[in-house]
This record gives sequence, structure tokens and C-alpha cells, in this order.
Amino acid sequence: MDYKSIRPSQVLLDSENPRLPDGTTNDREAINRLLAEGYEQLIALARDLAERGQANPTELPIVLKHDSKYIVLEGNRRFAALRLLGDPKLADDAVHRAAFERVAKKGKQAPKSVYCAVAASRDEADHWITLRHTGANDGVGVRGWSAEQNARHRRRMKAPIDSGTARAISVADELTETYQADDTLVELIKKVRAERLTNIGRFFSGVMLSGTHLQLKQSTDRRSQILLARHTAVQLHDFFVWAFQFLDNNSVDTFKNDILRRELLKDRANSLPVTADLLSDYVRLADYPYSPTVSTPSFASTSPSETDVADSRGAGGPPDRPSSNCSDESNDATSDSPDASSSNSKKQGGQREERFLYSNVKLPNLSPNIQRLLKEAKQLRIDDNYATACVLARVILELAVSDPKVLKWSGKNESDKLEEKIRGCILRLDPHIDVQRKRQRQDLVQANLETNQIGVTYLHQFVHNPWAKSDQHLARRFSSAFSPLLNSVNEMAT
Repeated sequence: MDYKSIRPSQVLLDSENPRLPDGTTNDREAINRLLAEGYEQLIALARDLAERGQANPTELPIVLKHDSKYIVLEGNRRFAALRLLGDPKLADDAVHRAAFERVAKKGKQAPKSVYCAVAASRDEADHWITLRHTGANDGVGVRGWSAEQNARHRRRMKAPIDSGTARAISVADELTETYQADDTLVELIKKVRAERLTNIGRFFSGVMLSGTHLQLKQSTDRRSQILLARHTAVQLHDFFVWAFQFLDNNSVDTFKNDILRRELLKDRANSLPVTADLLSDYVRLADYPYSPTVSTPSFASTSPSETDVADSRGAGGPPDRPSSNCSDESNDATSDSPDASSSNSKKQGGQREERFLYSNVKLPNLSPNIQRLLKEAKQLRIDDNYATACVLARVILELAVSDPKVLKWSGKNESDKLEEKIRGCILRLDPHIDVQRKRQRQDLVQANLETNQIGVTYLHQFVHNPWAKSDQHLARRFSSAFSPLLNSVNEMAT
């Protein structure tokens, strides 16, 4: 092919343009048909040509000599935009005409000529036009960038990046670094990243992050984000394996909003680490990477000194586990909530952890059957009977909030879900429980958190899922969380 700079006045738009399947009889008709087919895109192209003063140098139009003119075989939109900038009256629609007049006045000098490839025939041009418009063609044609490649390019040019794509890249980067010792998981992350990058960003958002106690925080160089967690990489390993297997096998329709993501969390409660094992603060997972030969570190339950923190990090484990309340609102919930759970140590204020389930609960105003069950539960040592204690924690709680007198007081029905019955009782006791500044019952904060997040889901698992894992920390956690609620419910059931 030859190459030549050609002025817009020298060209004829192609009457056989595939964008105009019925053909055209003249340039004015072709221009207005292109406007009707995609006005917004054509005005945007004209604006770019006017602002930059040149056409895209990486994509040359292809023309064919025809008498004293050149037929545009590839690049009809570019030349149509240039013709409209030079003569907006070519647009039949008054709105279109005015828009091109404004662009022509505001922009710089539109290019007076465009460097083109001159084909000897349509047949010679067809090969290149086909490659331009039909994708990669096994590598011969134009191979488009993936979402991640596009984001990298935009980051290099300091242009804005879609927040979901940025989140996806950060999550994939951080988890690849964290789980480098697990080749299978790393390969799975790599596969999902290559094929469904944006789905990672959609999945790890909203309730999926808050429900698993994960956070994304801007890095110090502000070019990326780091993944923070309140569980260790070992504790989160099974969850991330499931998450990327799920992403690999399911479409975005299965997790496109927080309602669906919340249901997924409930269904996978048995693969999530327990809240009783929460660390006292968020740590970057990649700073304490996963090792299949190292079990979950045990942490001091009391607040460590600076030396203690340094020692724990040197040993490959994150900072201490919280000494009492395990939730994100621990500062709100510890002082007034009796028997707050801890990890094999004294609680704040010098109180010792519970040895027996619901040891401080009394339910004389509820049915004799509930009273009998509570009495027997108090005779079982949690350390020796934690599986039974986890089941009884749920059974006693459900029987209490389902008592006819309690249902009448809370305004709930027997057919309502357990979460709804508990929530109804909490709101009757403190209508402002969700508003920290107006909250009246600080001792109900943990019960409210367990109900709104996945605590009650765990309770269900102990009864319905034979694979659910129970332990003494969970039994104490639920006993601590719901004891104030049970005592208050008993007082109202008179």
C-alpha cells in the first residue's frame, strides 16, 4: 500500500459501509445516517479530533482512489466527524448541527488532513479491515486489553480507574502474596483473575468484606490498596479457597448485590473463622503469610507491651487477640456486658470467664420446661461439654424468645425466623440500639451484632449441620452475648 495525507474535502464516504446496510446515494445522506446510528459517539469523536488536532495515529484510515477523489473504506466515522466540524450544516437535525458548531468553536484547530493508507483495490483492503473489526483472530488481529491490563495502563498515565477493578486487582495481589505457600490456591486466583477479574471486585465488596472482618486500605504510596483482616491467614484459608472456587464456577448474577452476598455468607458459616478468634486490631494479611505447617498462633489475651507485639510478629503471628468482646464495637460492648468471652484468661475488670452456660441467667417468668432446661445446662462444665453447650445456647435462646408471653410483648409471631424474634426483643428493649449516640442498653450491643451478622447463623449450624465446628470459646461467646437479653426478656414476661 501507498501512504498519503488526504484532506476531508478529497474523500467520499463509502456507500457500501457495513454500518449502513442499505447503502447511501451521497455523502450528506451517509453523514446523517451515521449520526442517526450513533450521534453521541460521533460528537465525542469530533470533540477528541478538535481538542487534539490530529486523528489517532495508531489506526490509519484506508482509502481507495476513485477518479479525483478517494473512497473511505476504513475510517468513515473519522472523516464524517471532520466534515461536520468543517461544515456543521451537513447535519439535518438542528440539535446535531448546533452541537458540532459548539465543538468547532471551542476546540483547537481540527486536522486539515489525515495520513491514510491507499489500497489498490477493495480486495487488498478487506484483509486489514476484517482484522480491525473482528477481534484477535488467533493473534493476527487486534487483541484487546483485559480489565486488569487496561487498569494498569490507566494507573501508569495517572488516569482514574474503576473502583471495582482497582479493588479486584488489590485483592488478587494481596492474596497471591499471602498464600504463596499454597500453589493450588495461587493458581486458582490466577485463573479467576485472568478470566473474571471484575467479578473479584464485585464479590469482595459490601457485606462480604464487613461480614468476614476484612478491609481494604489505601497503601502509603496511594497507588494500590492493602488487604487487612482480623483473622490470621491460616484461619481464613478455607474461606478464600471456597470463595475463588465459587467465583470460578458461578456468574455474577449469584452475588451481584449485598442480599445475595449475605445469603452466601450464611450458607458458608461453617467455613468462616469464629468471631471468638478475632484479633484486637486489623493487620495486613500478607505481612503474616500462610504456612501449611504452622497452626493458628495462640495470642495473649491481655494487651501486650510494645515488646510483646514485636515478639509476636517476629514469630510469624499477628498481634494479640482481644481480651473480651470480639466485635468491631468492642469498646462499646465490654464495660456493661456481663461475662464477656475471652481466650483462656481473666476478663476486663477482673471477672473470670464463665464455667457454665448462661450461669448468670434466671428465667422464673418463663415456662417450666425452659427453666428446667436452663437448670440442667448450668450443671455442664463448658470446657468438658462445649458441643452440648453450643447446641443448648441456641435451644434456650429460641425457646425464650418464642415463649407466648414474650411473642406478645415483642410483637413477633411463632412462624417468624429466630433472627427476627431476637431482633424484635432487642428493639423493644432499646429502639435506638443501632445508633451509638442514642443507645440506652450498652449490654445488648453484642447480642445485636450477633443477630445482625452471622452469629445466629452459627447457632443454627450447631443444630442442623453435622460438620459445624463447636468449641468452648464459641459457647462462652454466645452465653456472654445473650445473657443480658435473656434476663431482660424474663423481666418483661410477667
